[in-house]
Amino acid sequence: MSIQFFPVRNFFKLFYYFFKREIRDKYLGNLTGIAWVFIQPIITLLIYWFVFDKIFQARFSKDQQEVGFIVYLAVGFWPWMAFSESLIRSITAVSDKSDLIGKIKINLKIPVIASISAVFCLNMIGYLVVLVSLAVFNENFDYISIPLLILPVAQMYLLAIALGLMFSAFNVFIKDTQQFITTIITLWFFLTPIIYSESILPDRFKQIIQFNPLYTPITFIHRAVITHESLPWLKLSILYLVTFLLLYLAVKMFDKLADHFADFH
Repeated sequence: MSIQFFPVRNFFKLFYYFFKREIRDKYLGNLTGIAWVFIQPIITLLIYWFVFDKIFQARFSKDQQEVGFIVYLAVGFWPWMAFSESLIRSITAVSDKSDLIGKIKINLKIPVIASISAVFCLNMIGYLVVLVSLAVFNENFDYISIPLLILPVAQMYLLAIALGLMFSAFNVFIKDTQQFITTIITLWFFLTPIIYSESILPDRFKQIIQFNPLYTPITFIHRAVITHESLPWLKLSILYLVTFLLLYLAVKMFDKLADHFADFH
């Protein structure tokens, strides 16, 4: 006899269970796990700073030069790390629960969402520390606009959930989904204006990268706290609508494919 879980009544209980398990198993299970969440982005950030600023001497606008390349890089890099790492981890969130598939009737969307939420939560703690440090030590950093960053980061979080639901469902049937998406994530990073300013790009490339769903939130972040340009409210609003639509479709697709998980796990 299968165990029944009613999604409305037990959603938050199950979410908390998988959220806590995600942090415990993947971050608290070893001595450096939780520290590595903060160390890895810092090390990667320093590598990019050294390569692109000191070796290639990346060109930026006057406002961006005033705050420094590493500041420009940091404010966009941490949300990207939260997005990319959470998405990659979420891909195996269903296949890793093979012991539950077909045995316990449970909403398998919950471990996917919990996995993404755990990664975002930990990375946002590090991001907050970075933002506070920049506000204290960099006089050109617009700390007044920090609360506005919740909006683009939340959009990236919702997008990660939508894509995570789709890819985690695909991974049950196509086992190398994670390897393929990891490669795409690398390309995606370089198509997003994180380590370079869009101002240095030719006009035709500026138009192309605006189709990148992470272009608007990253641009919003940079404009809010660094360049002080007008914020892309309309573009972000449209992107929210598109993200909600994608999330709706992802849930529908996940539920449809979930009926066949037991046949492939």
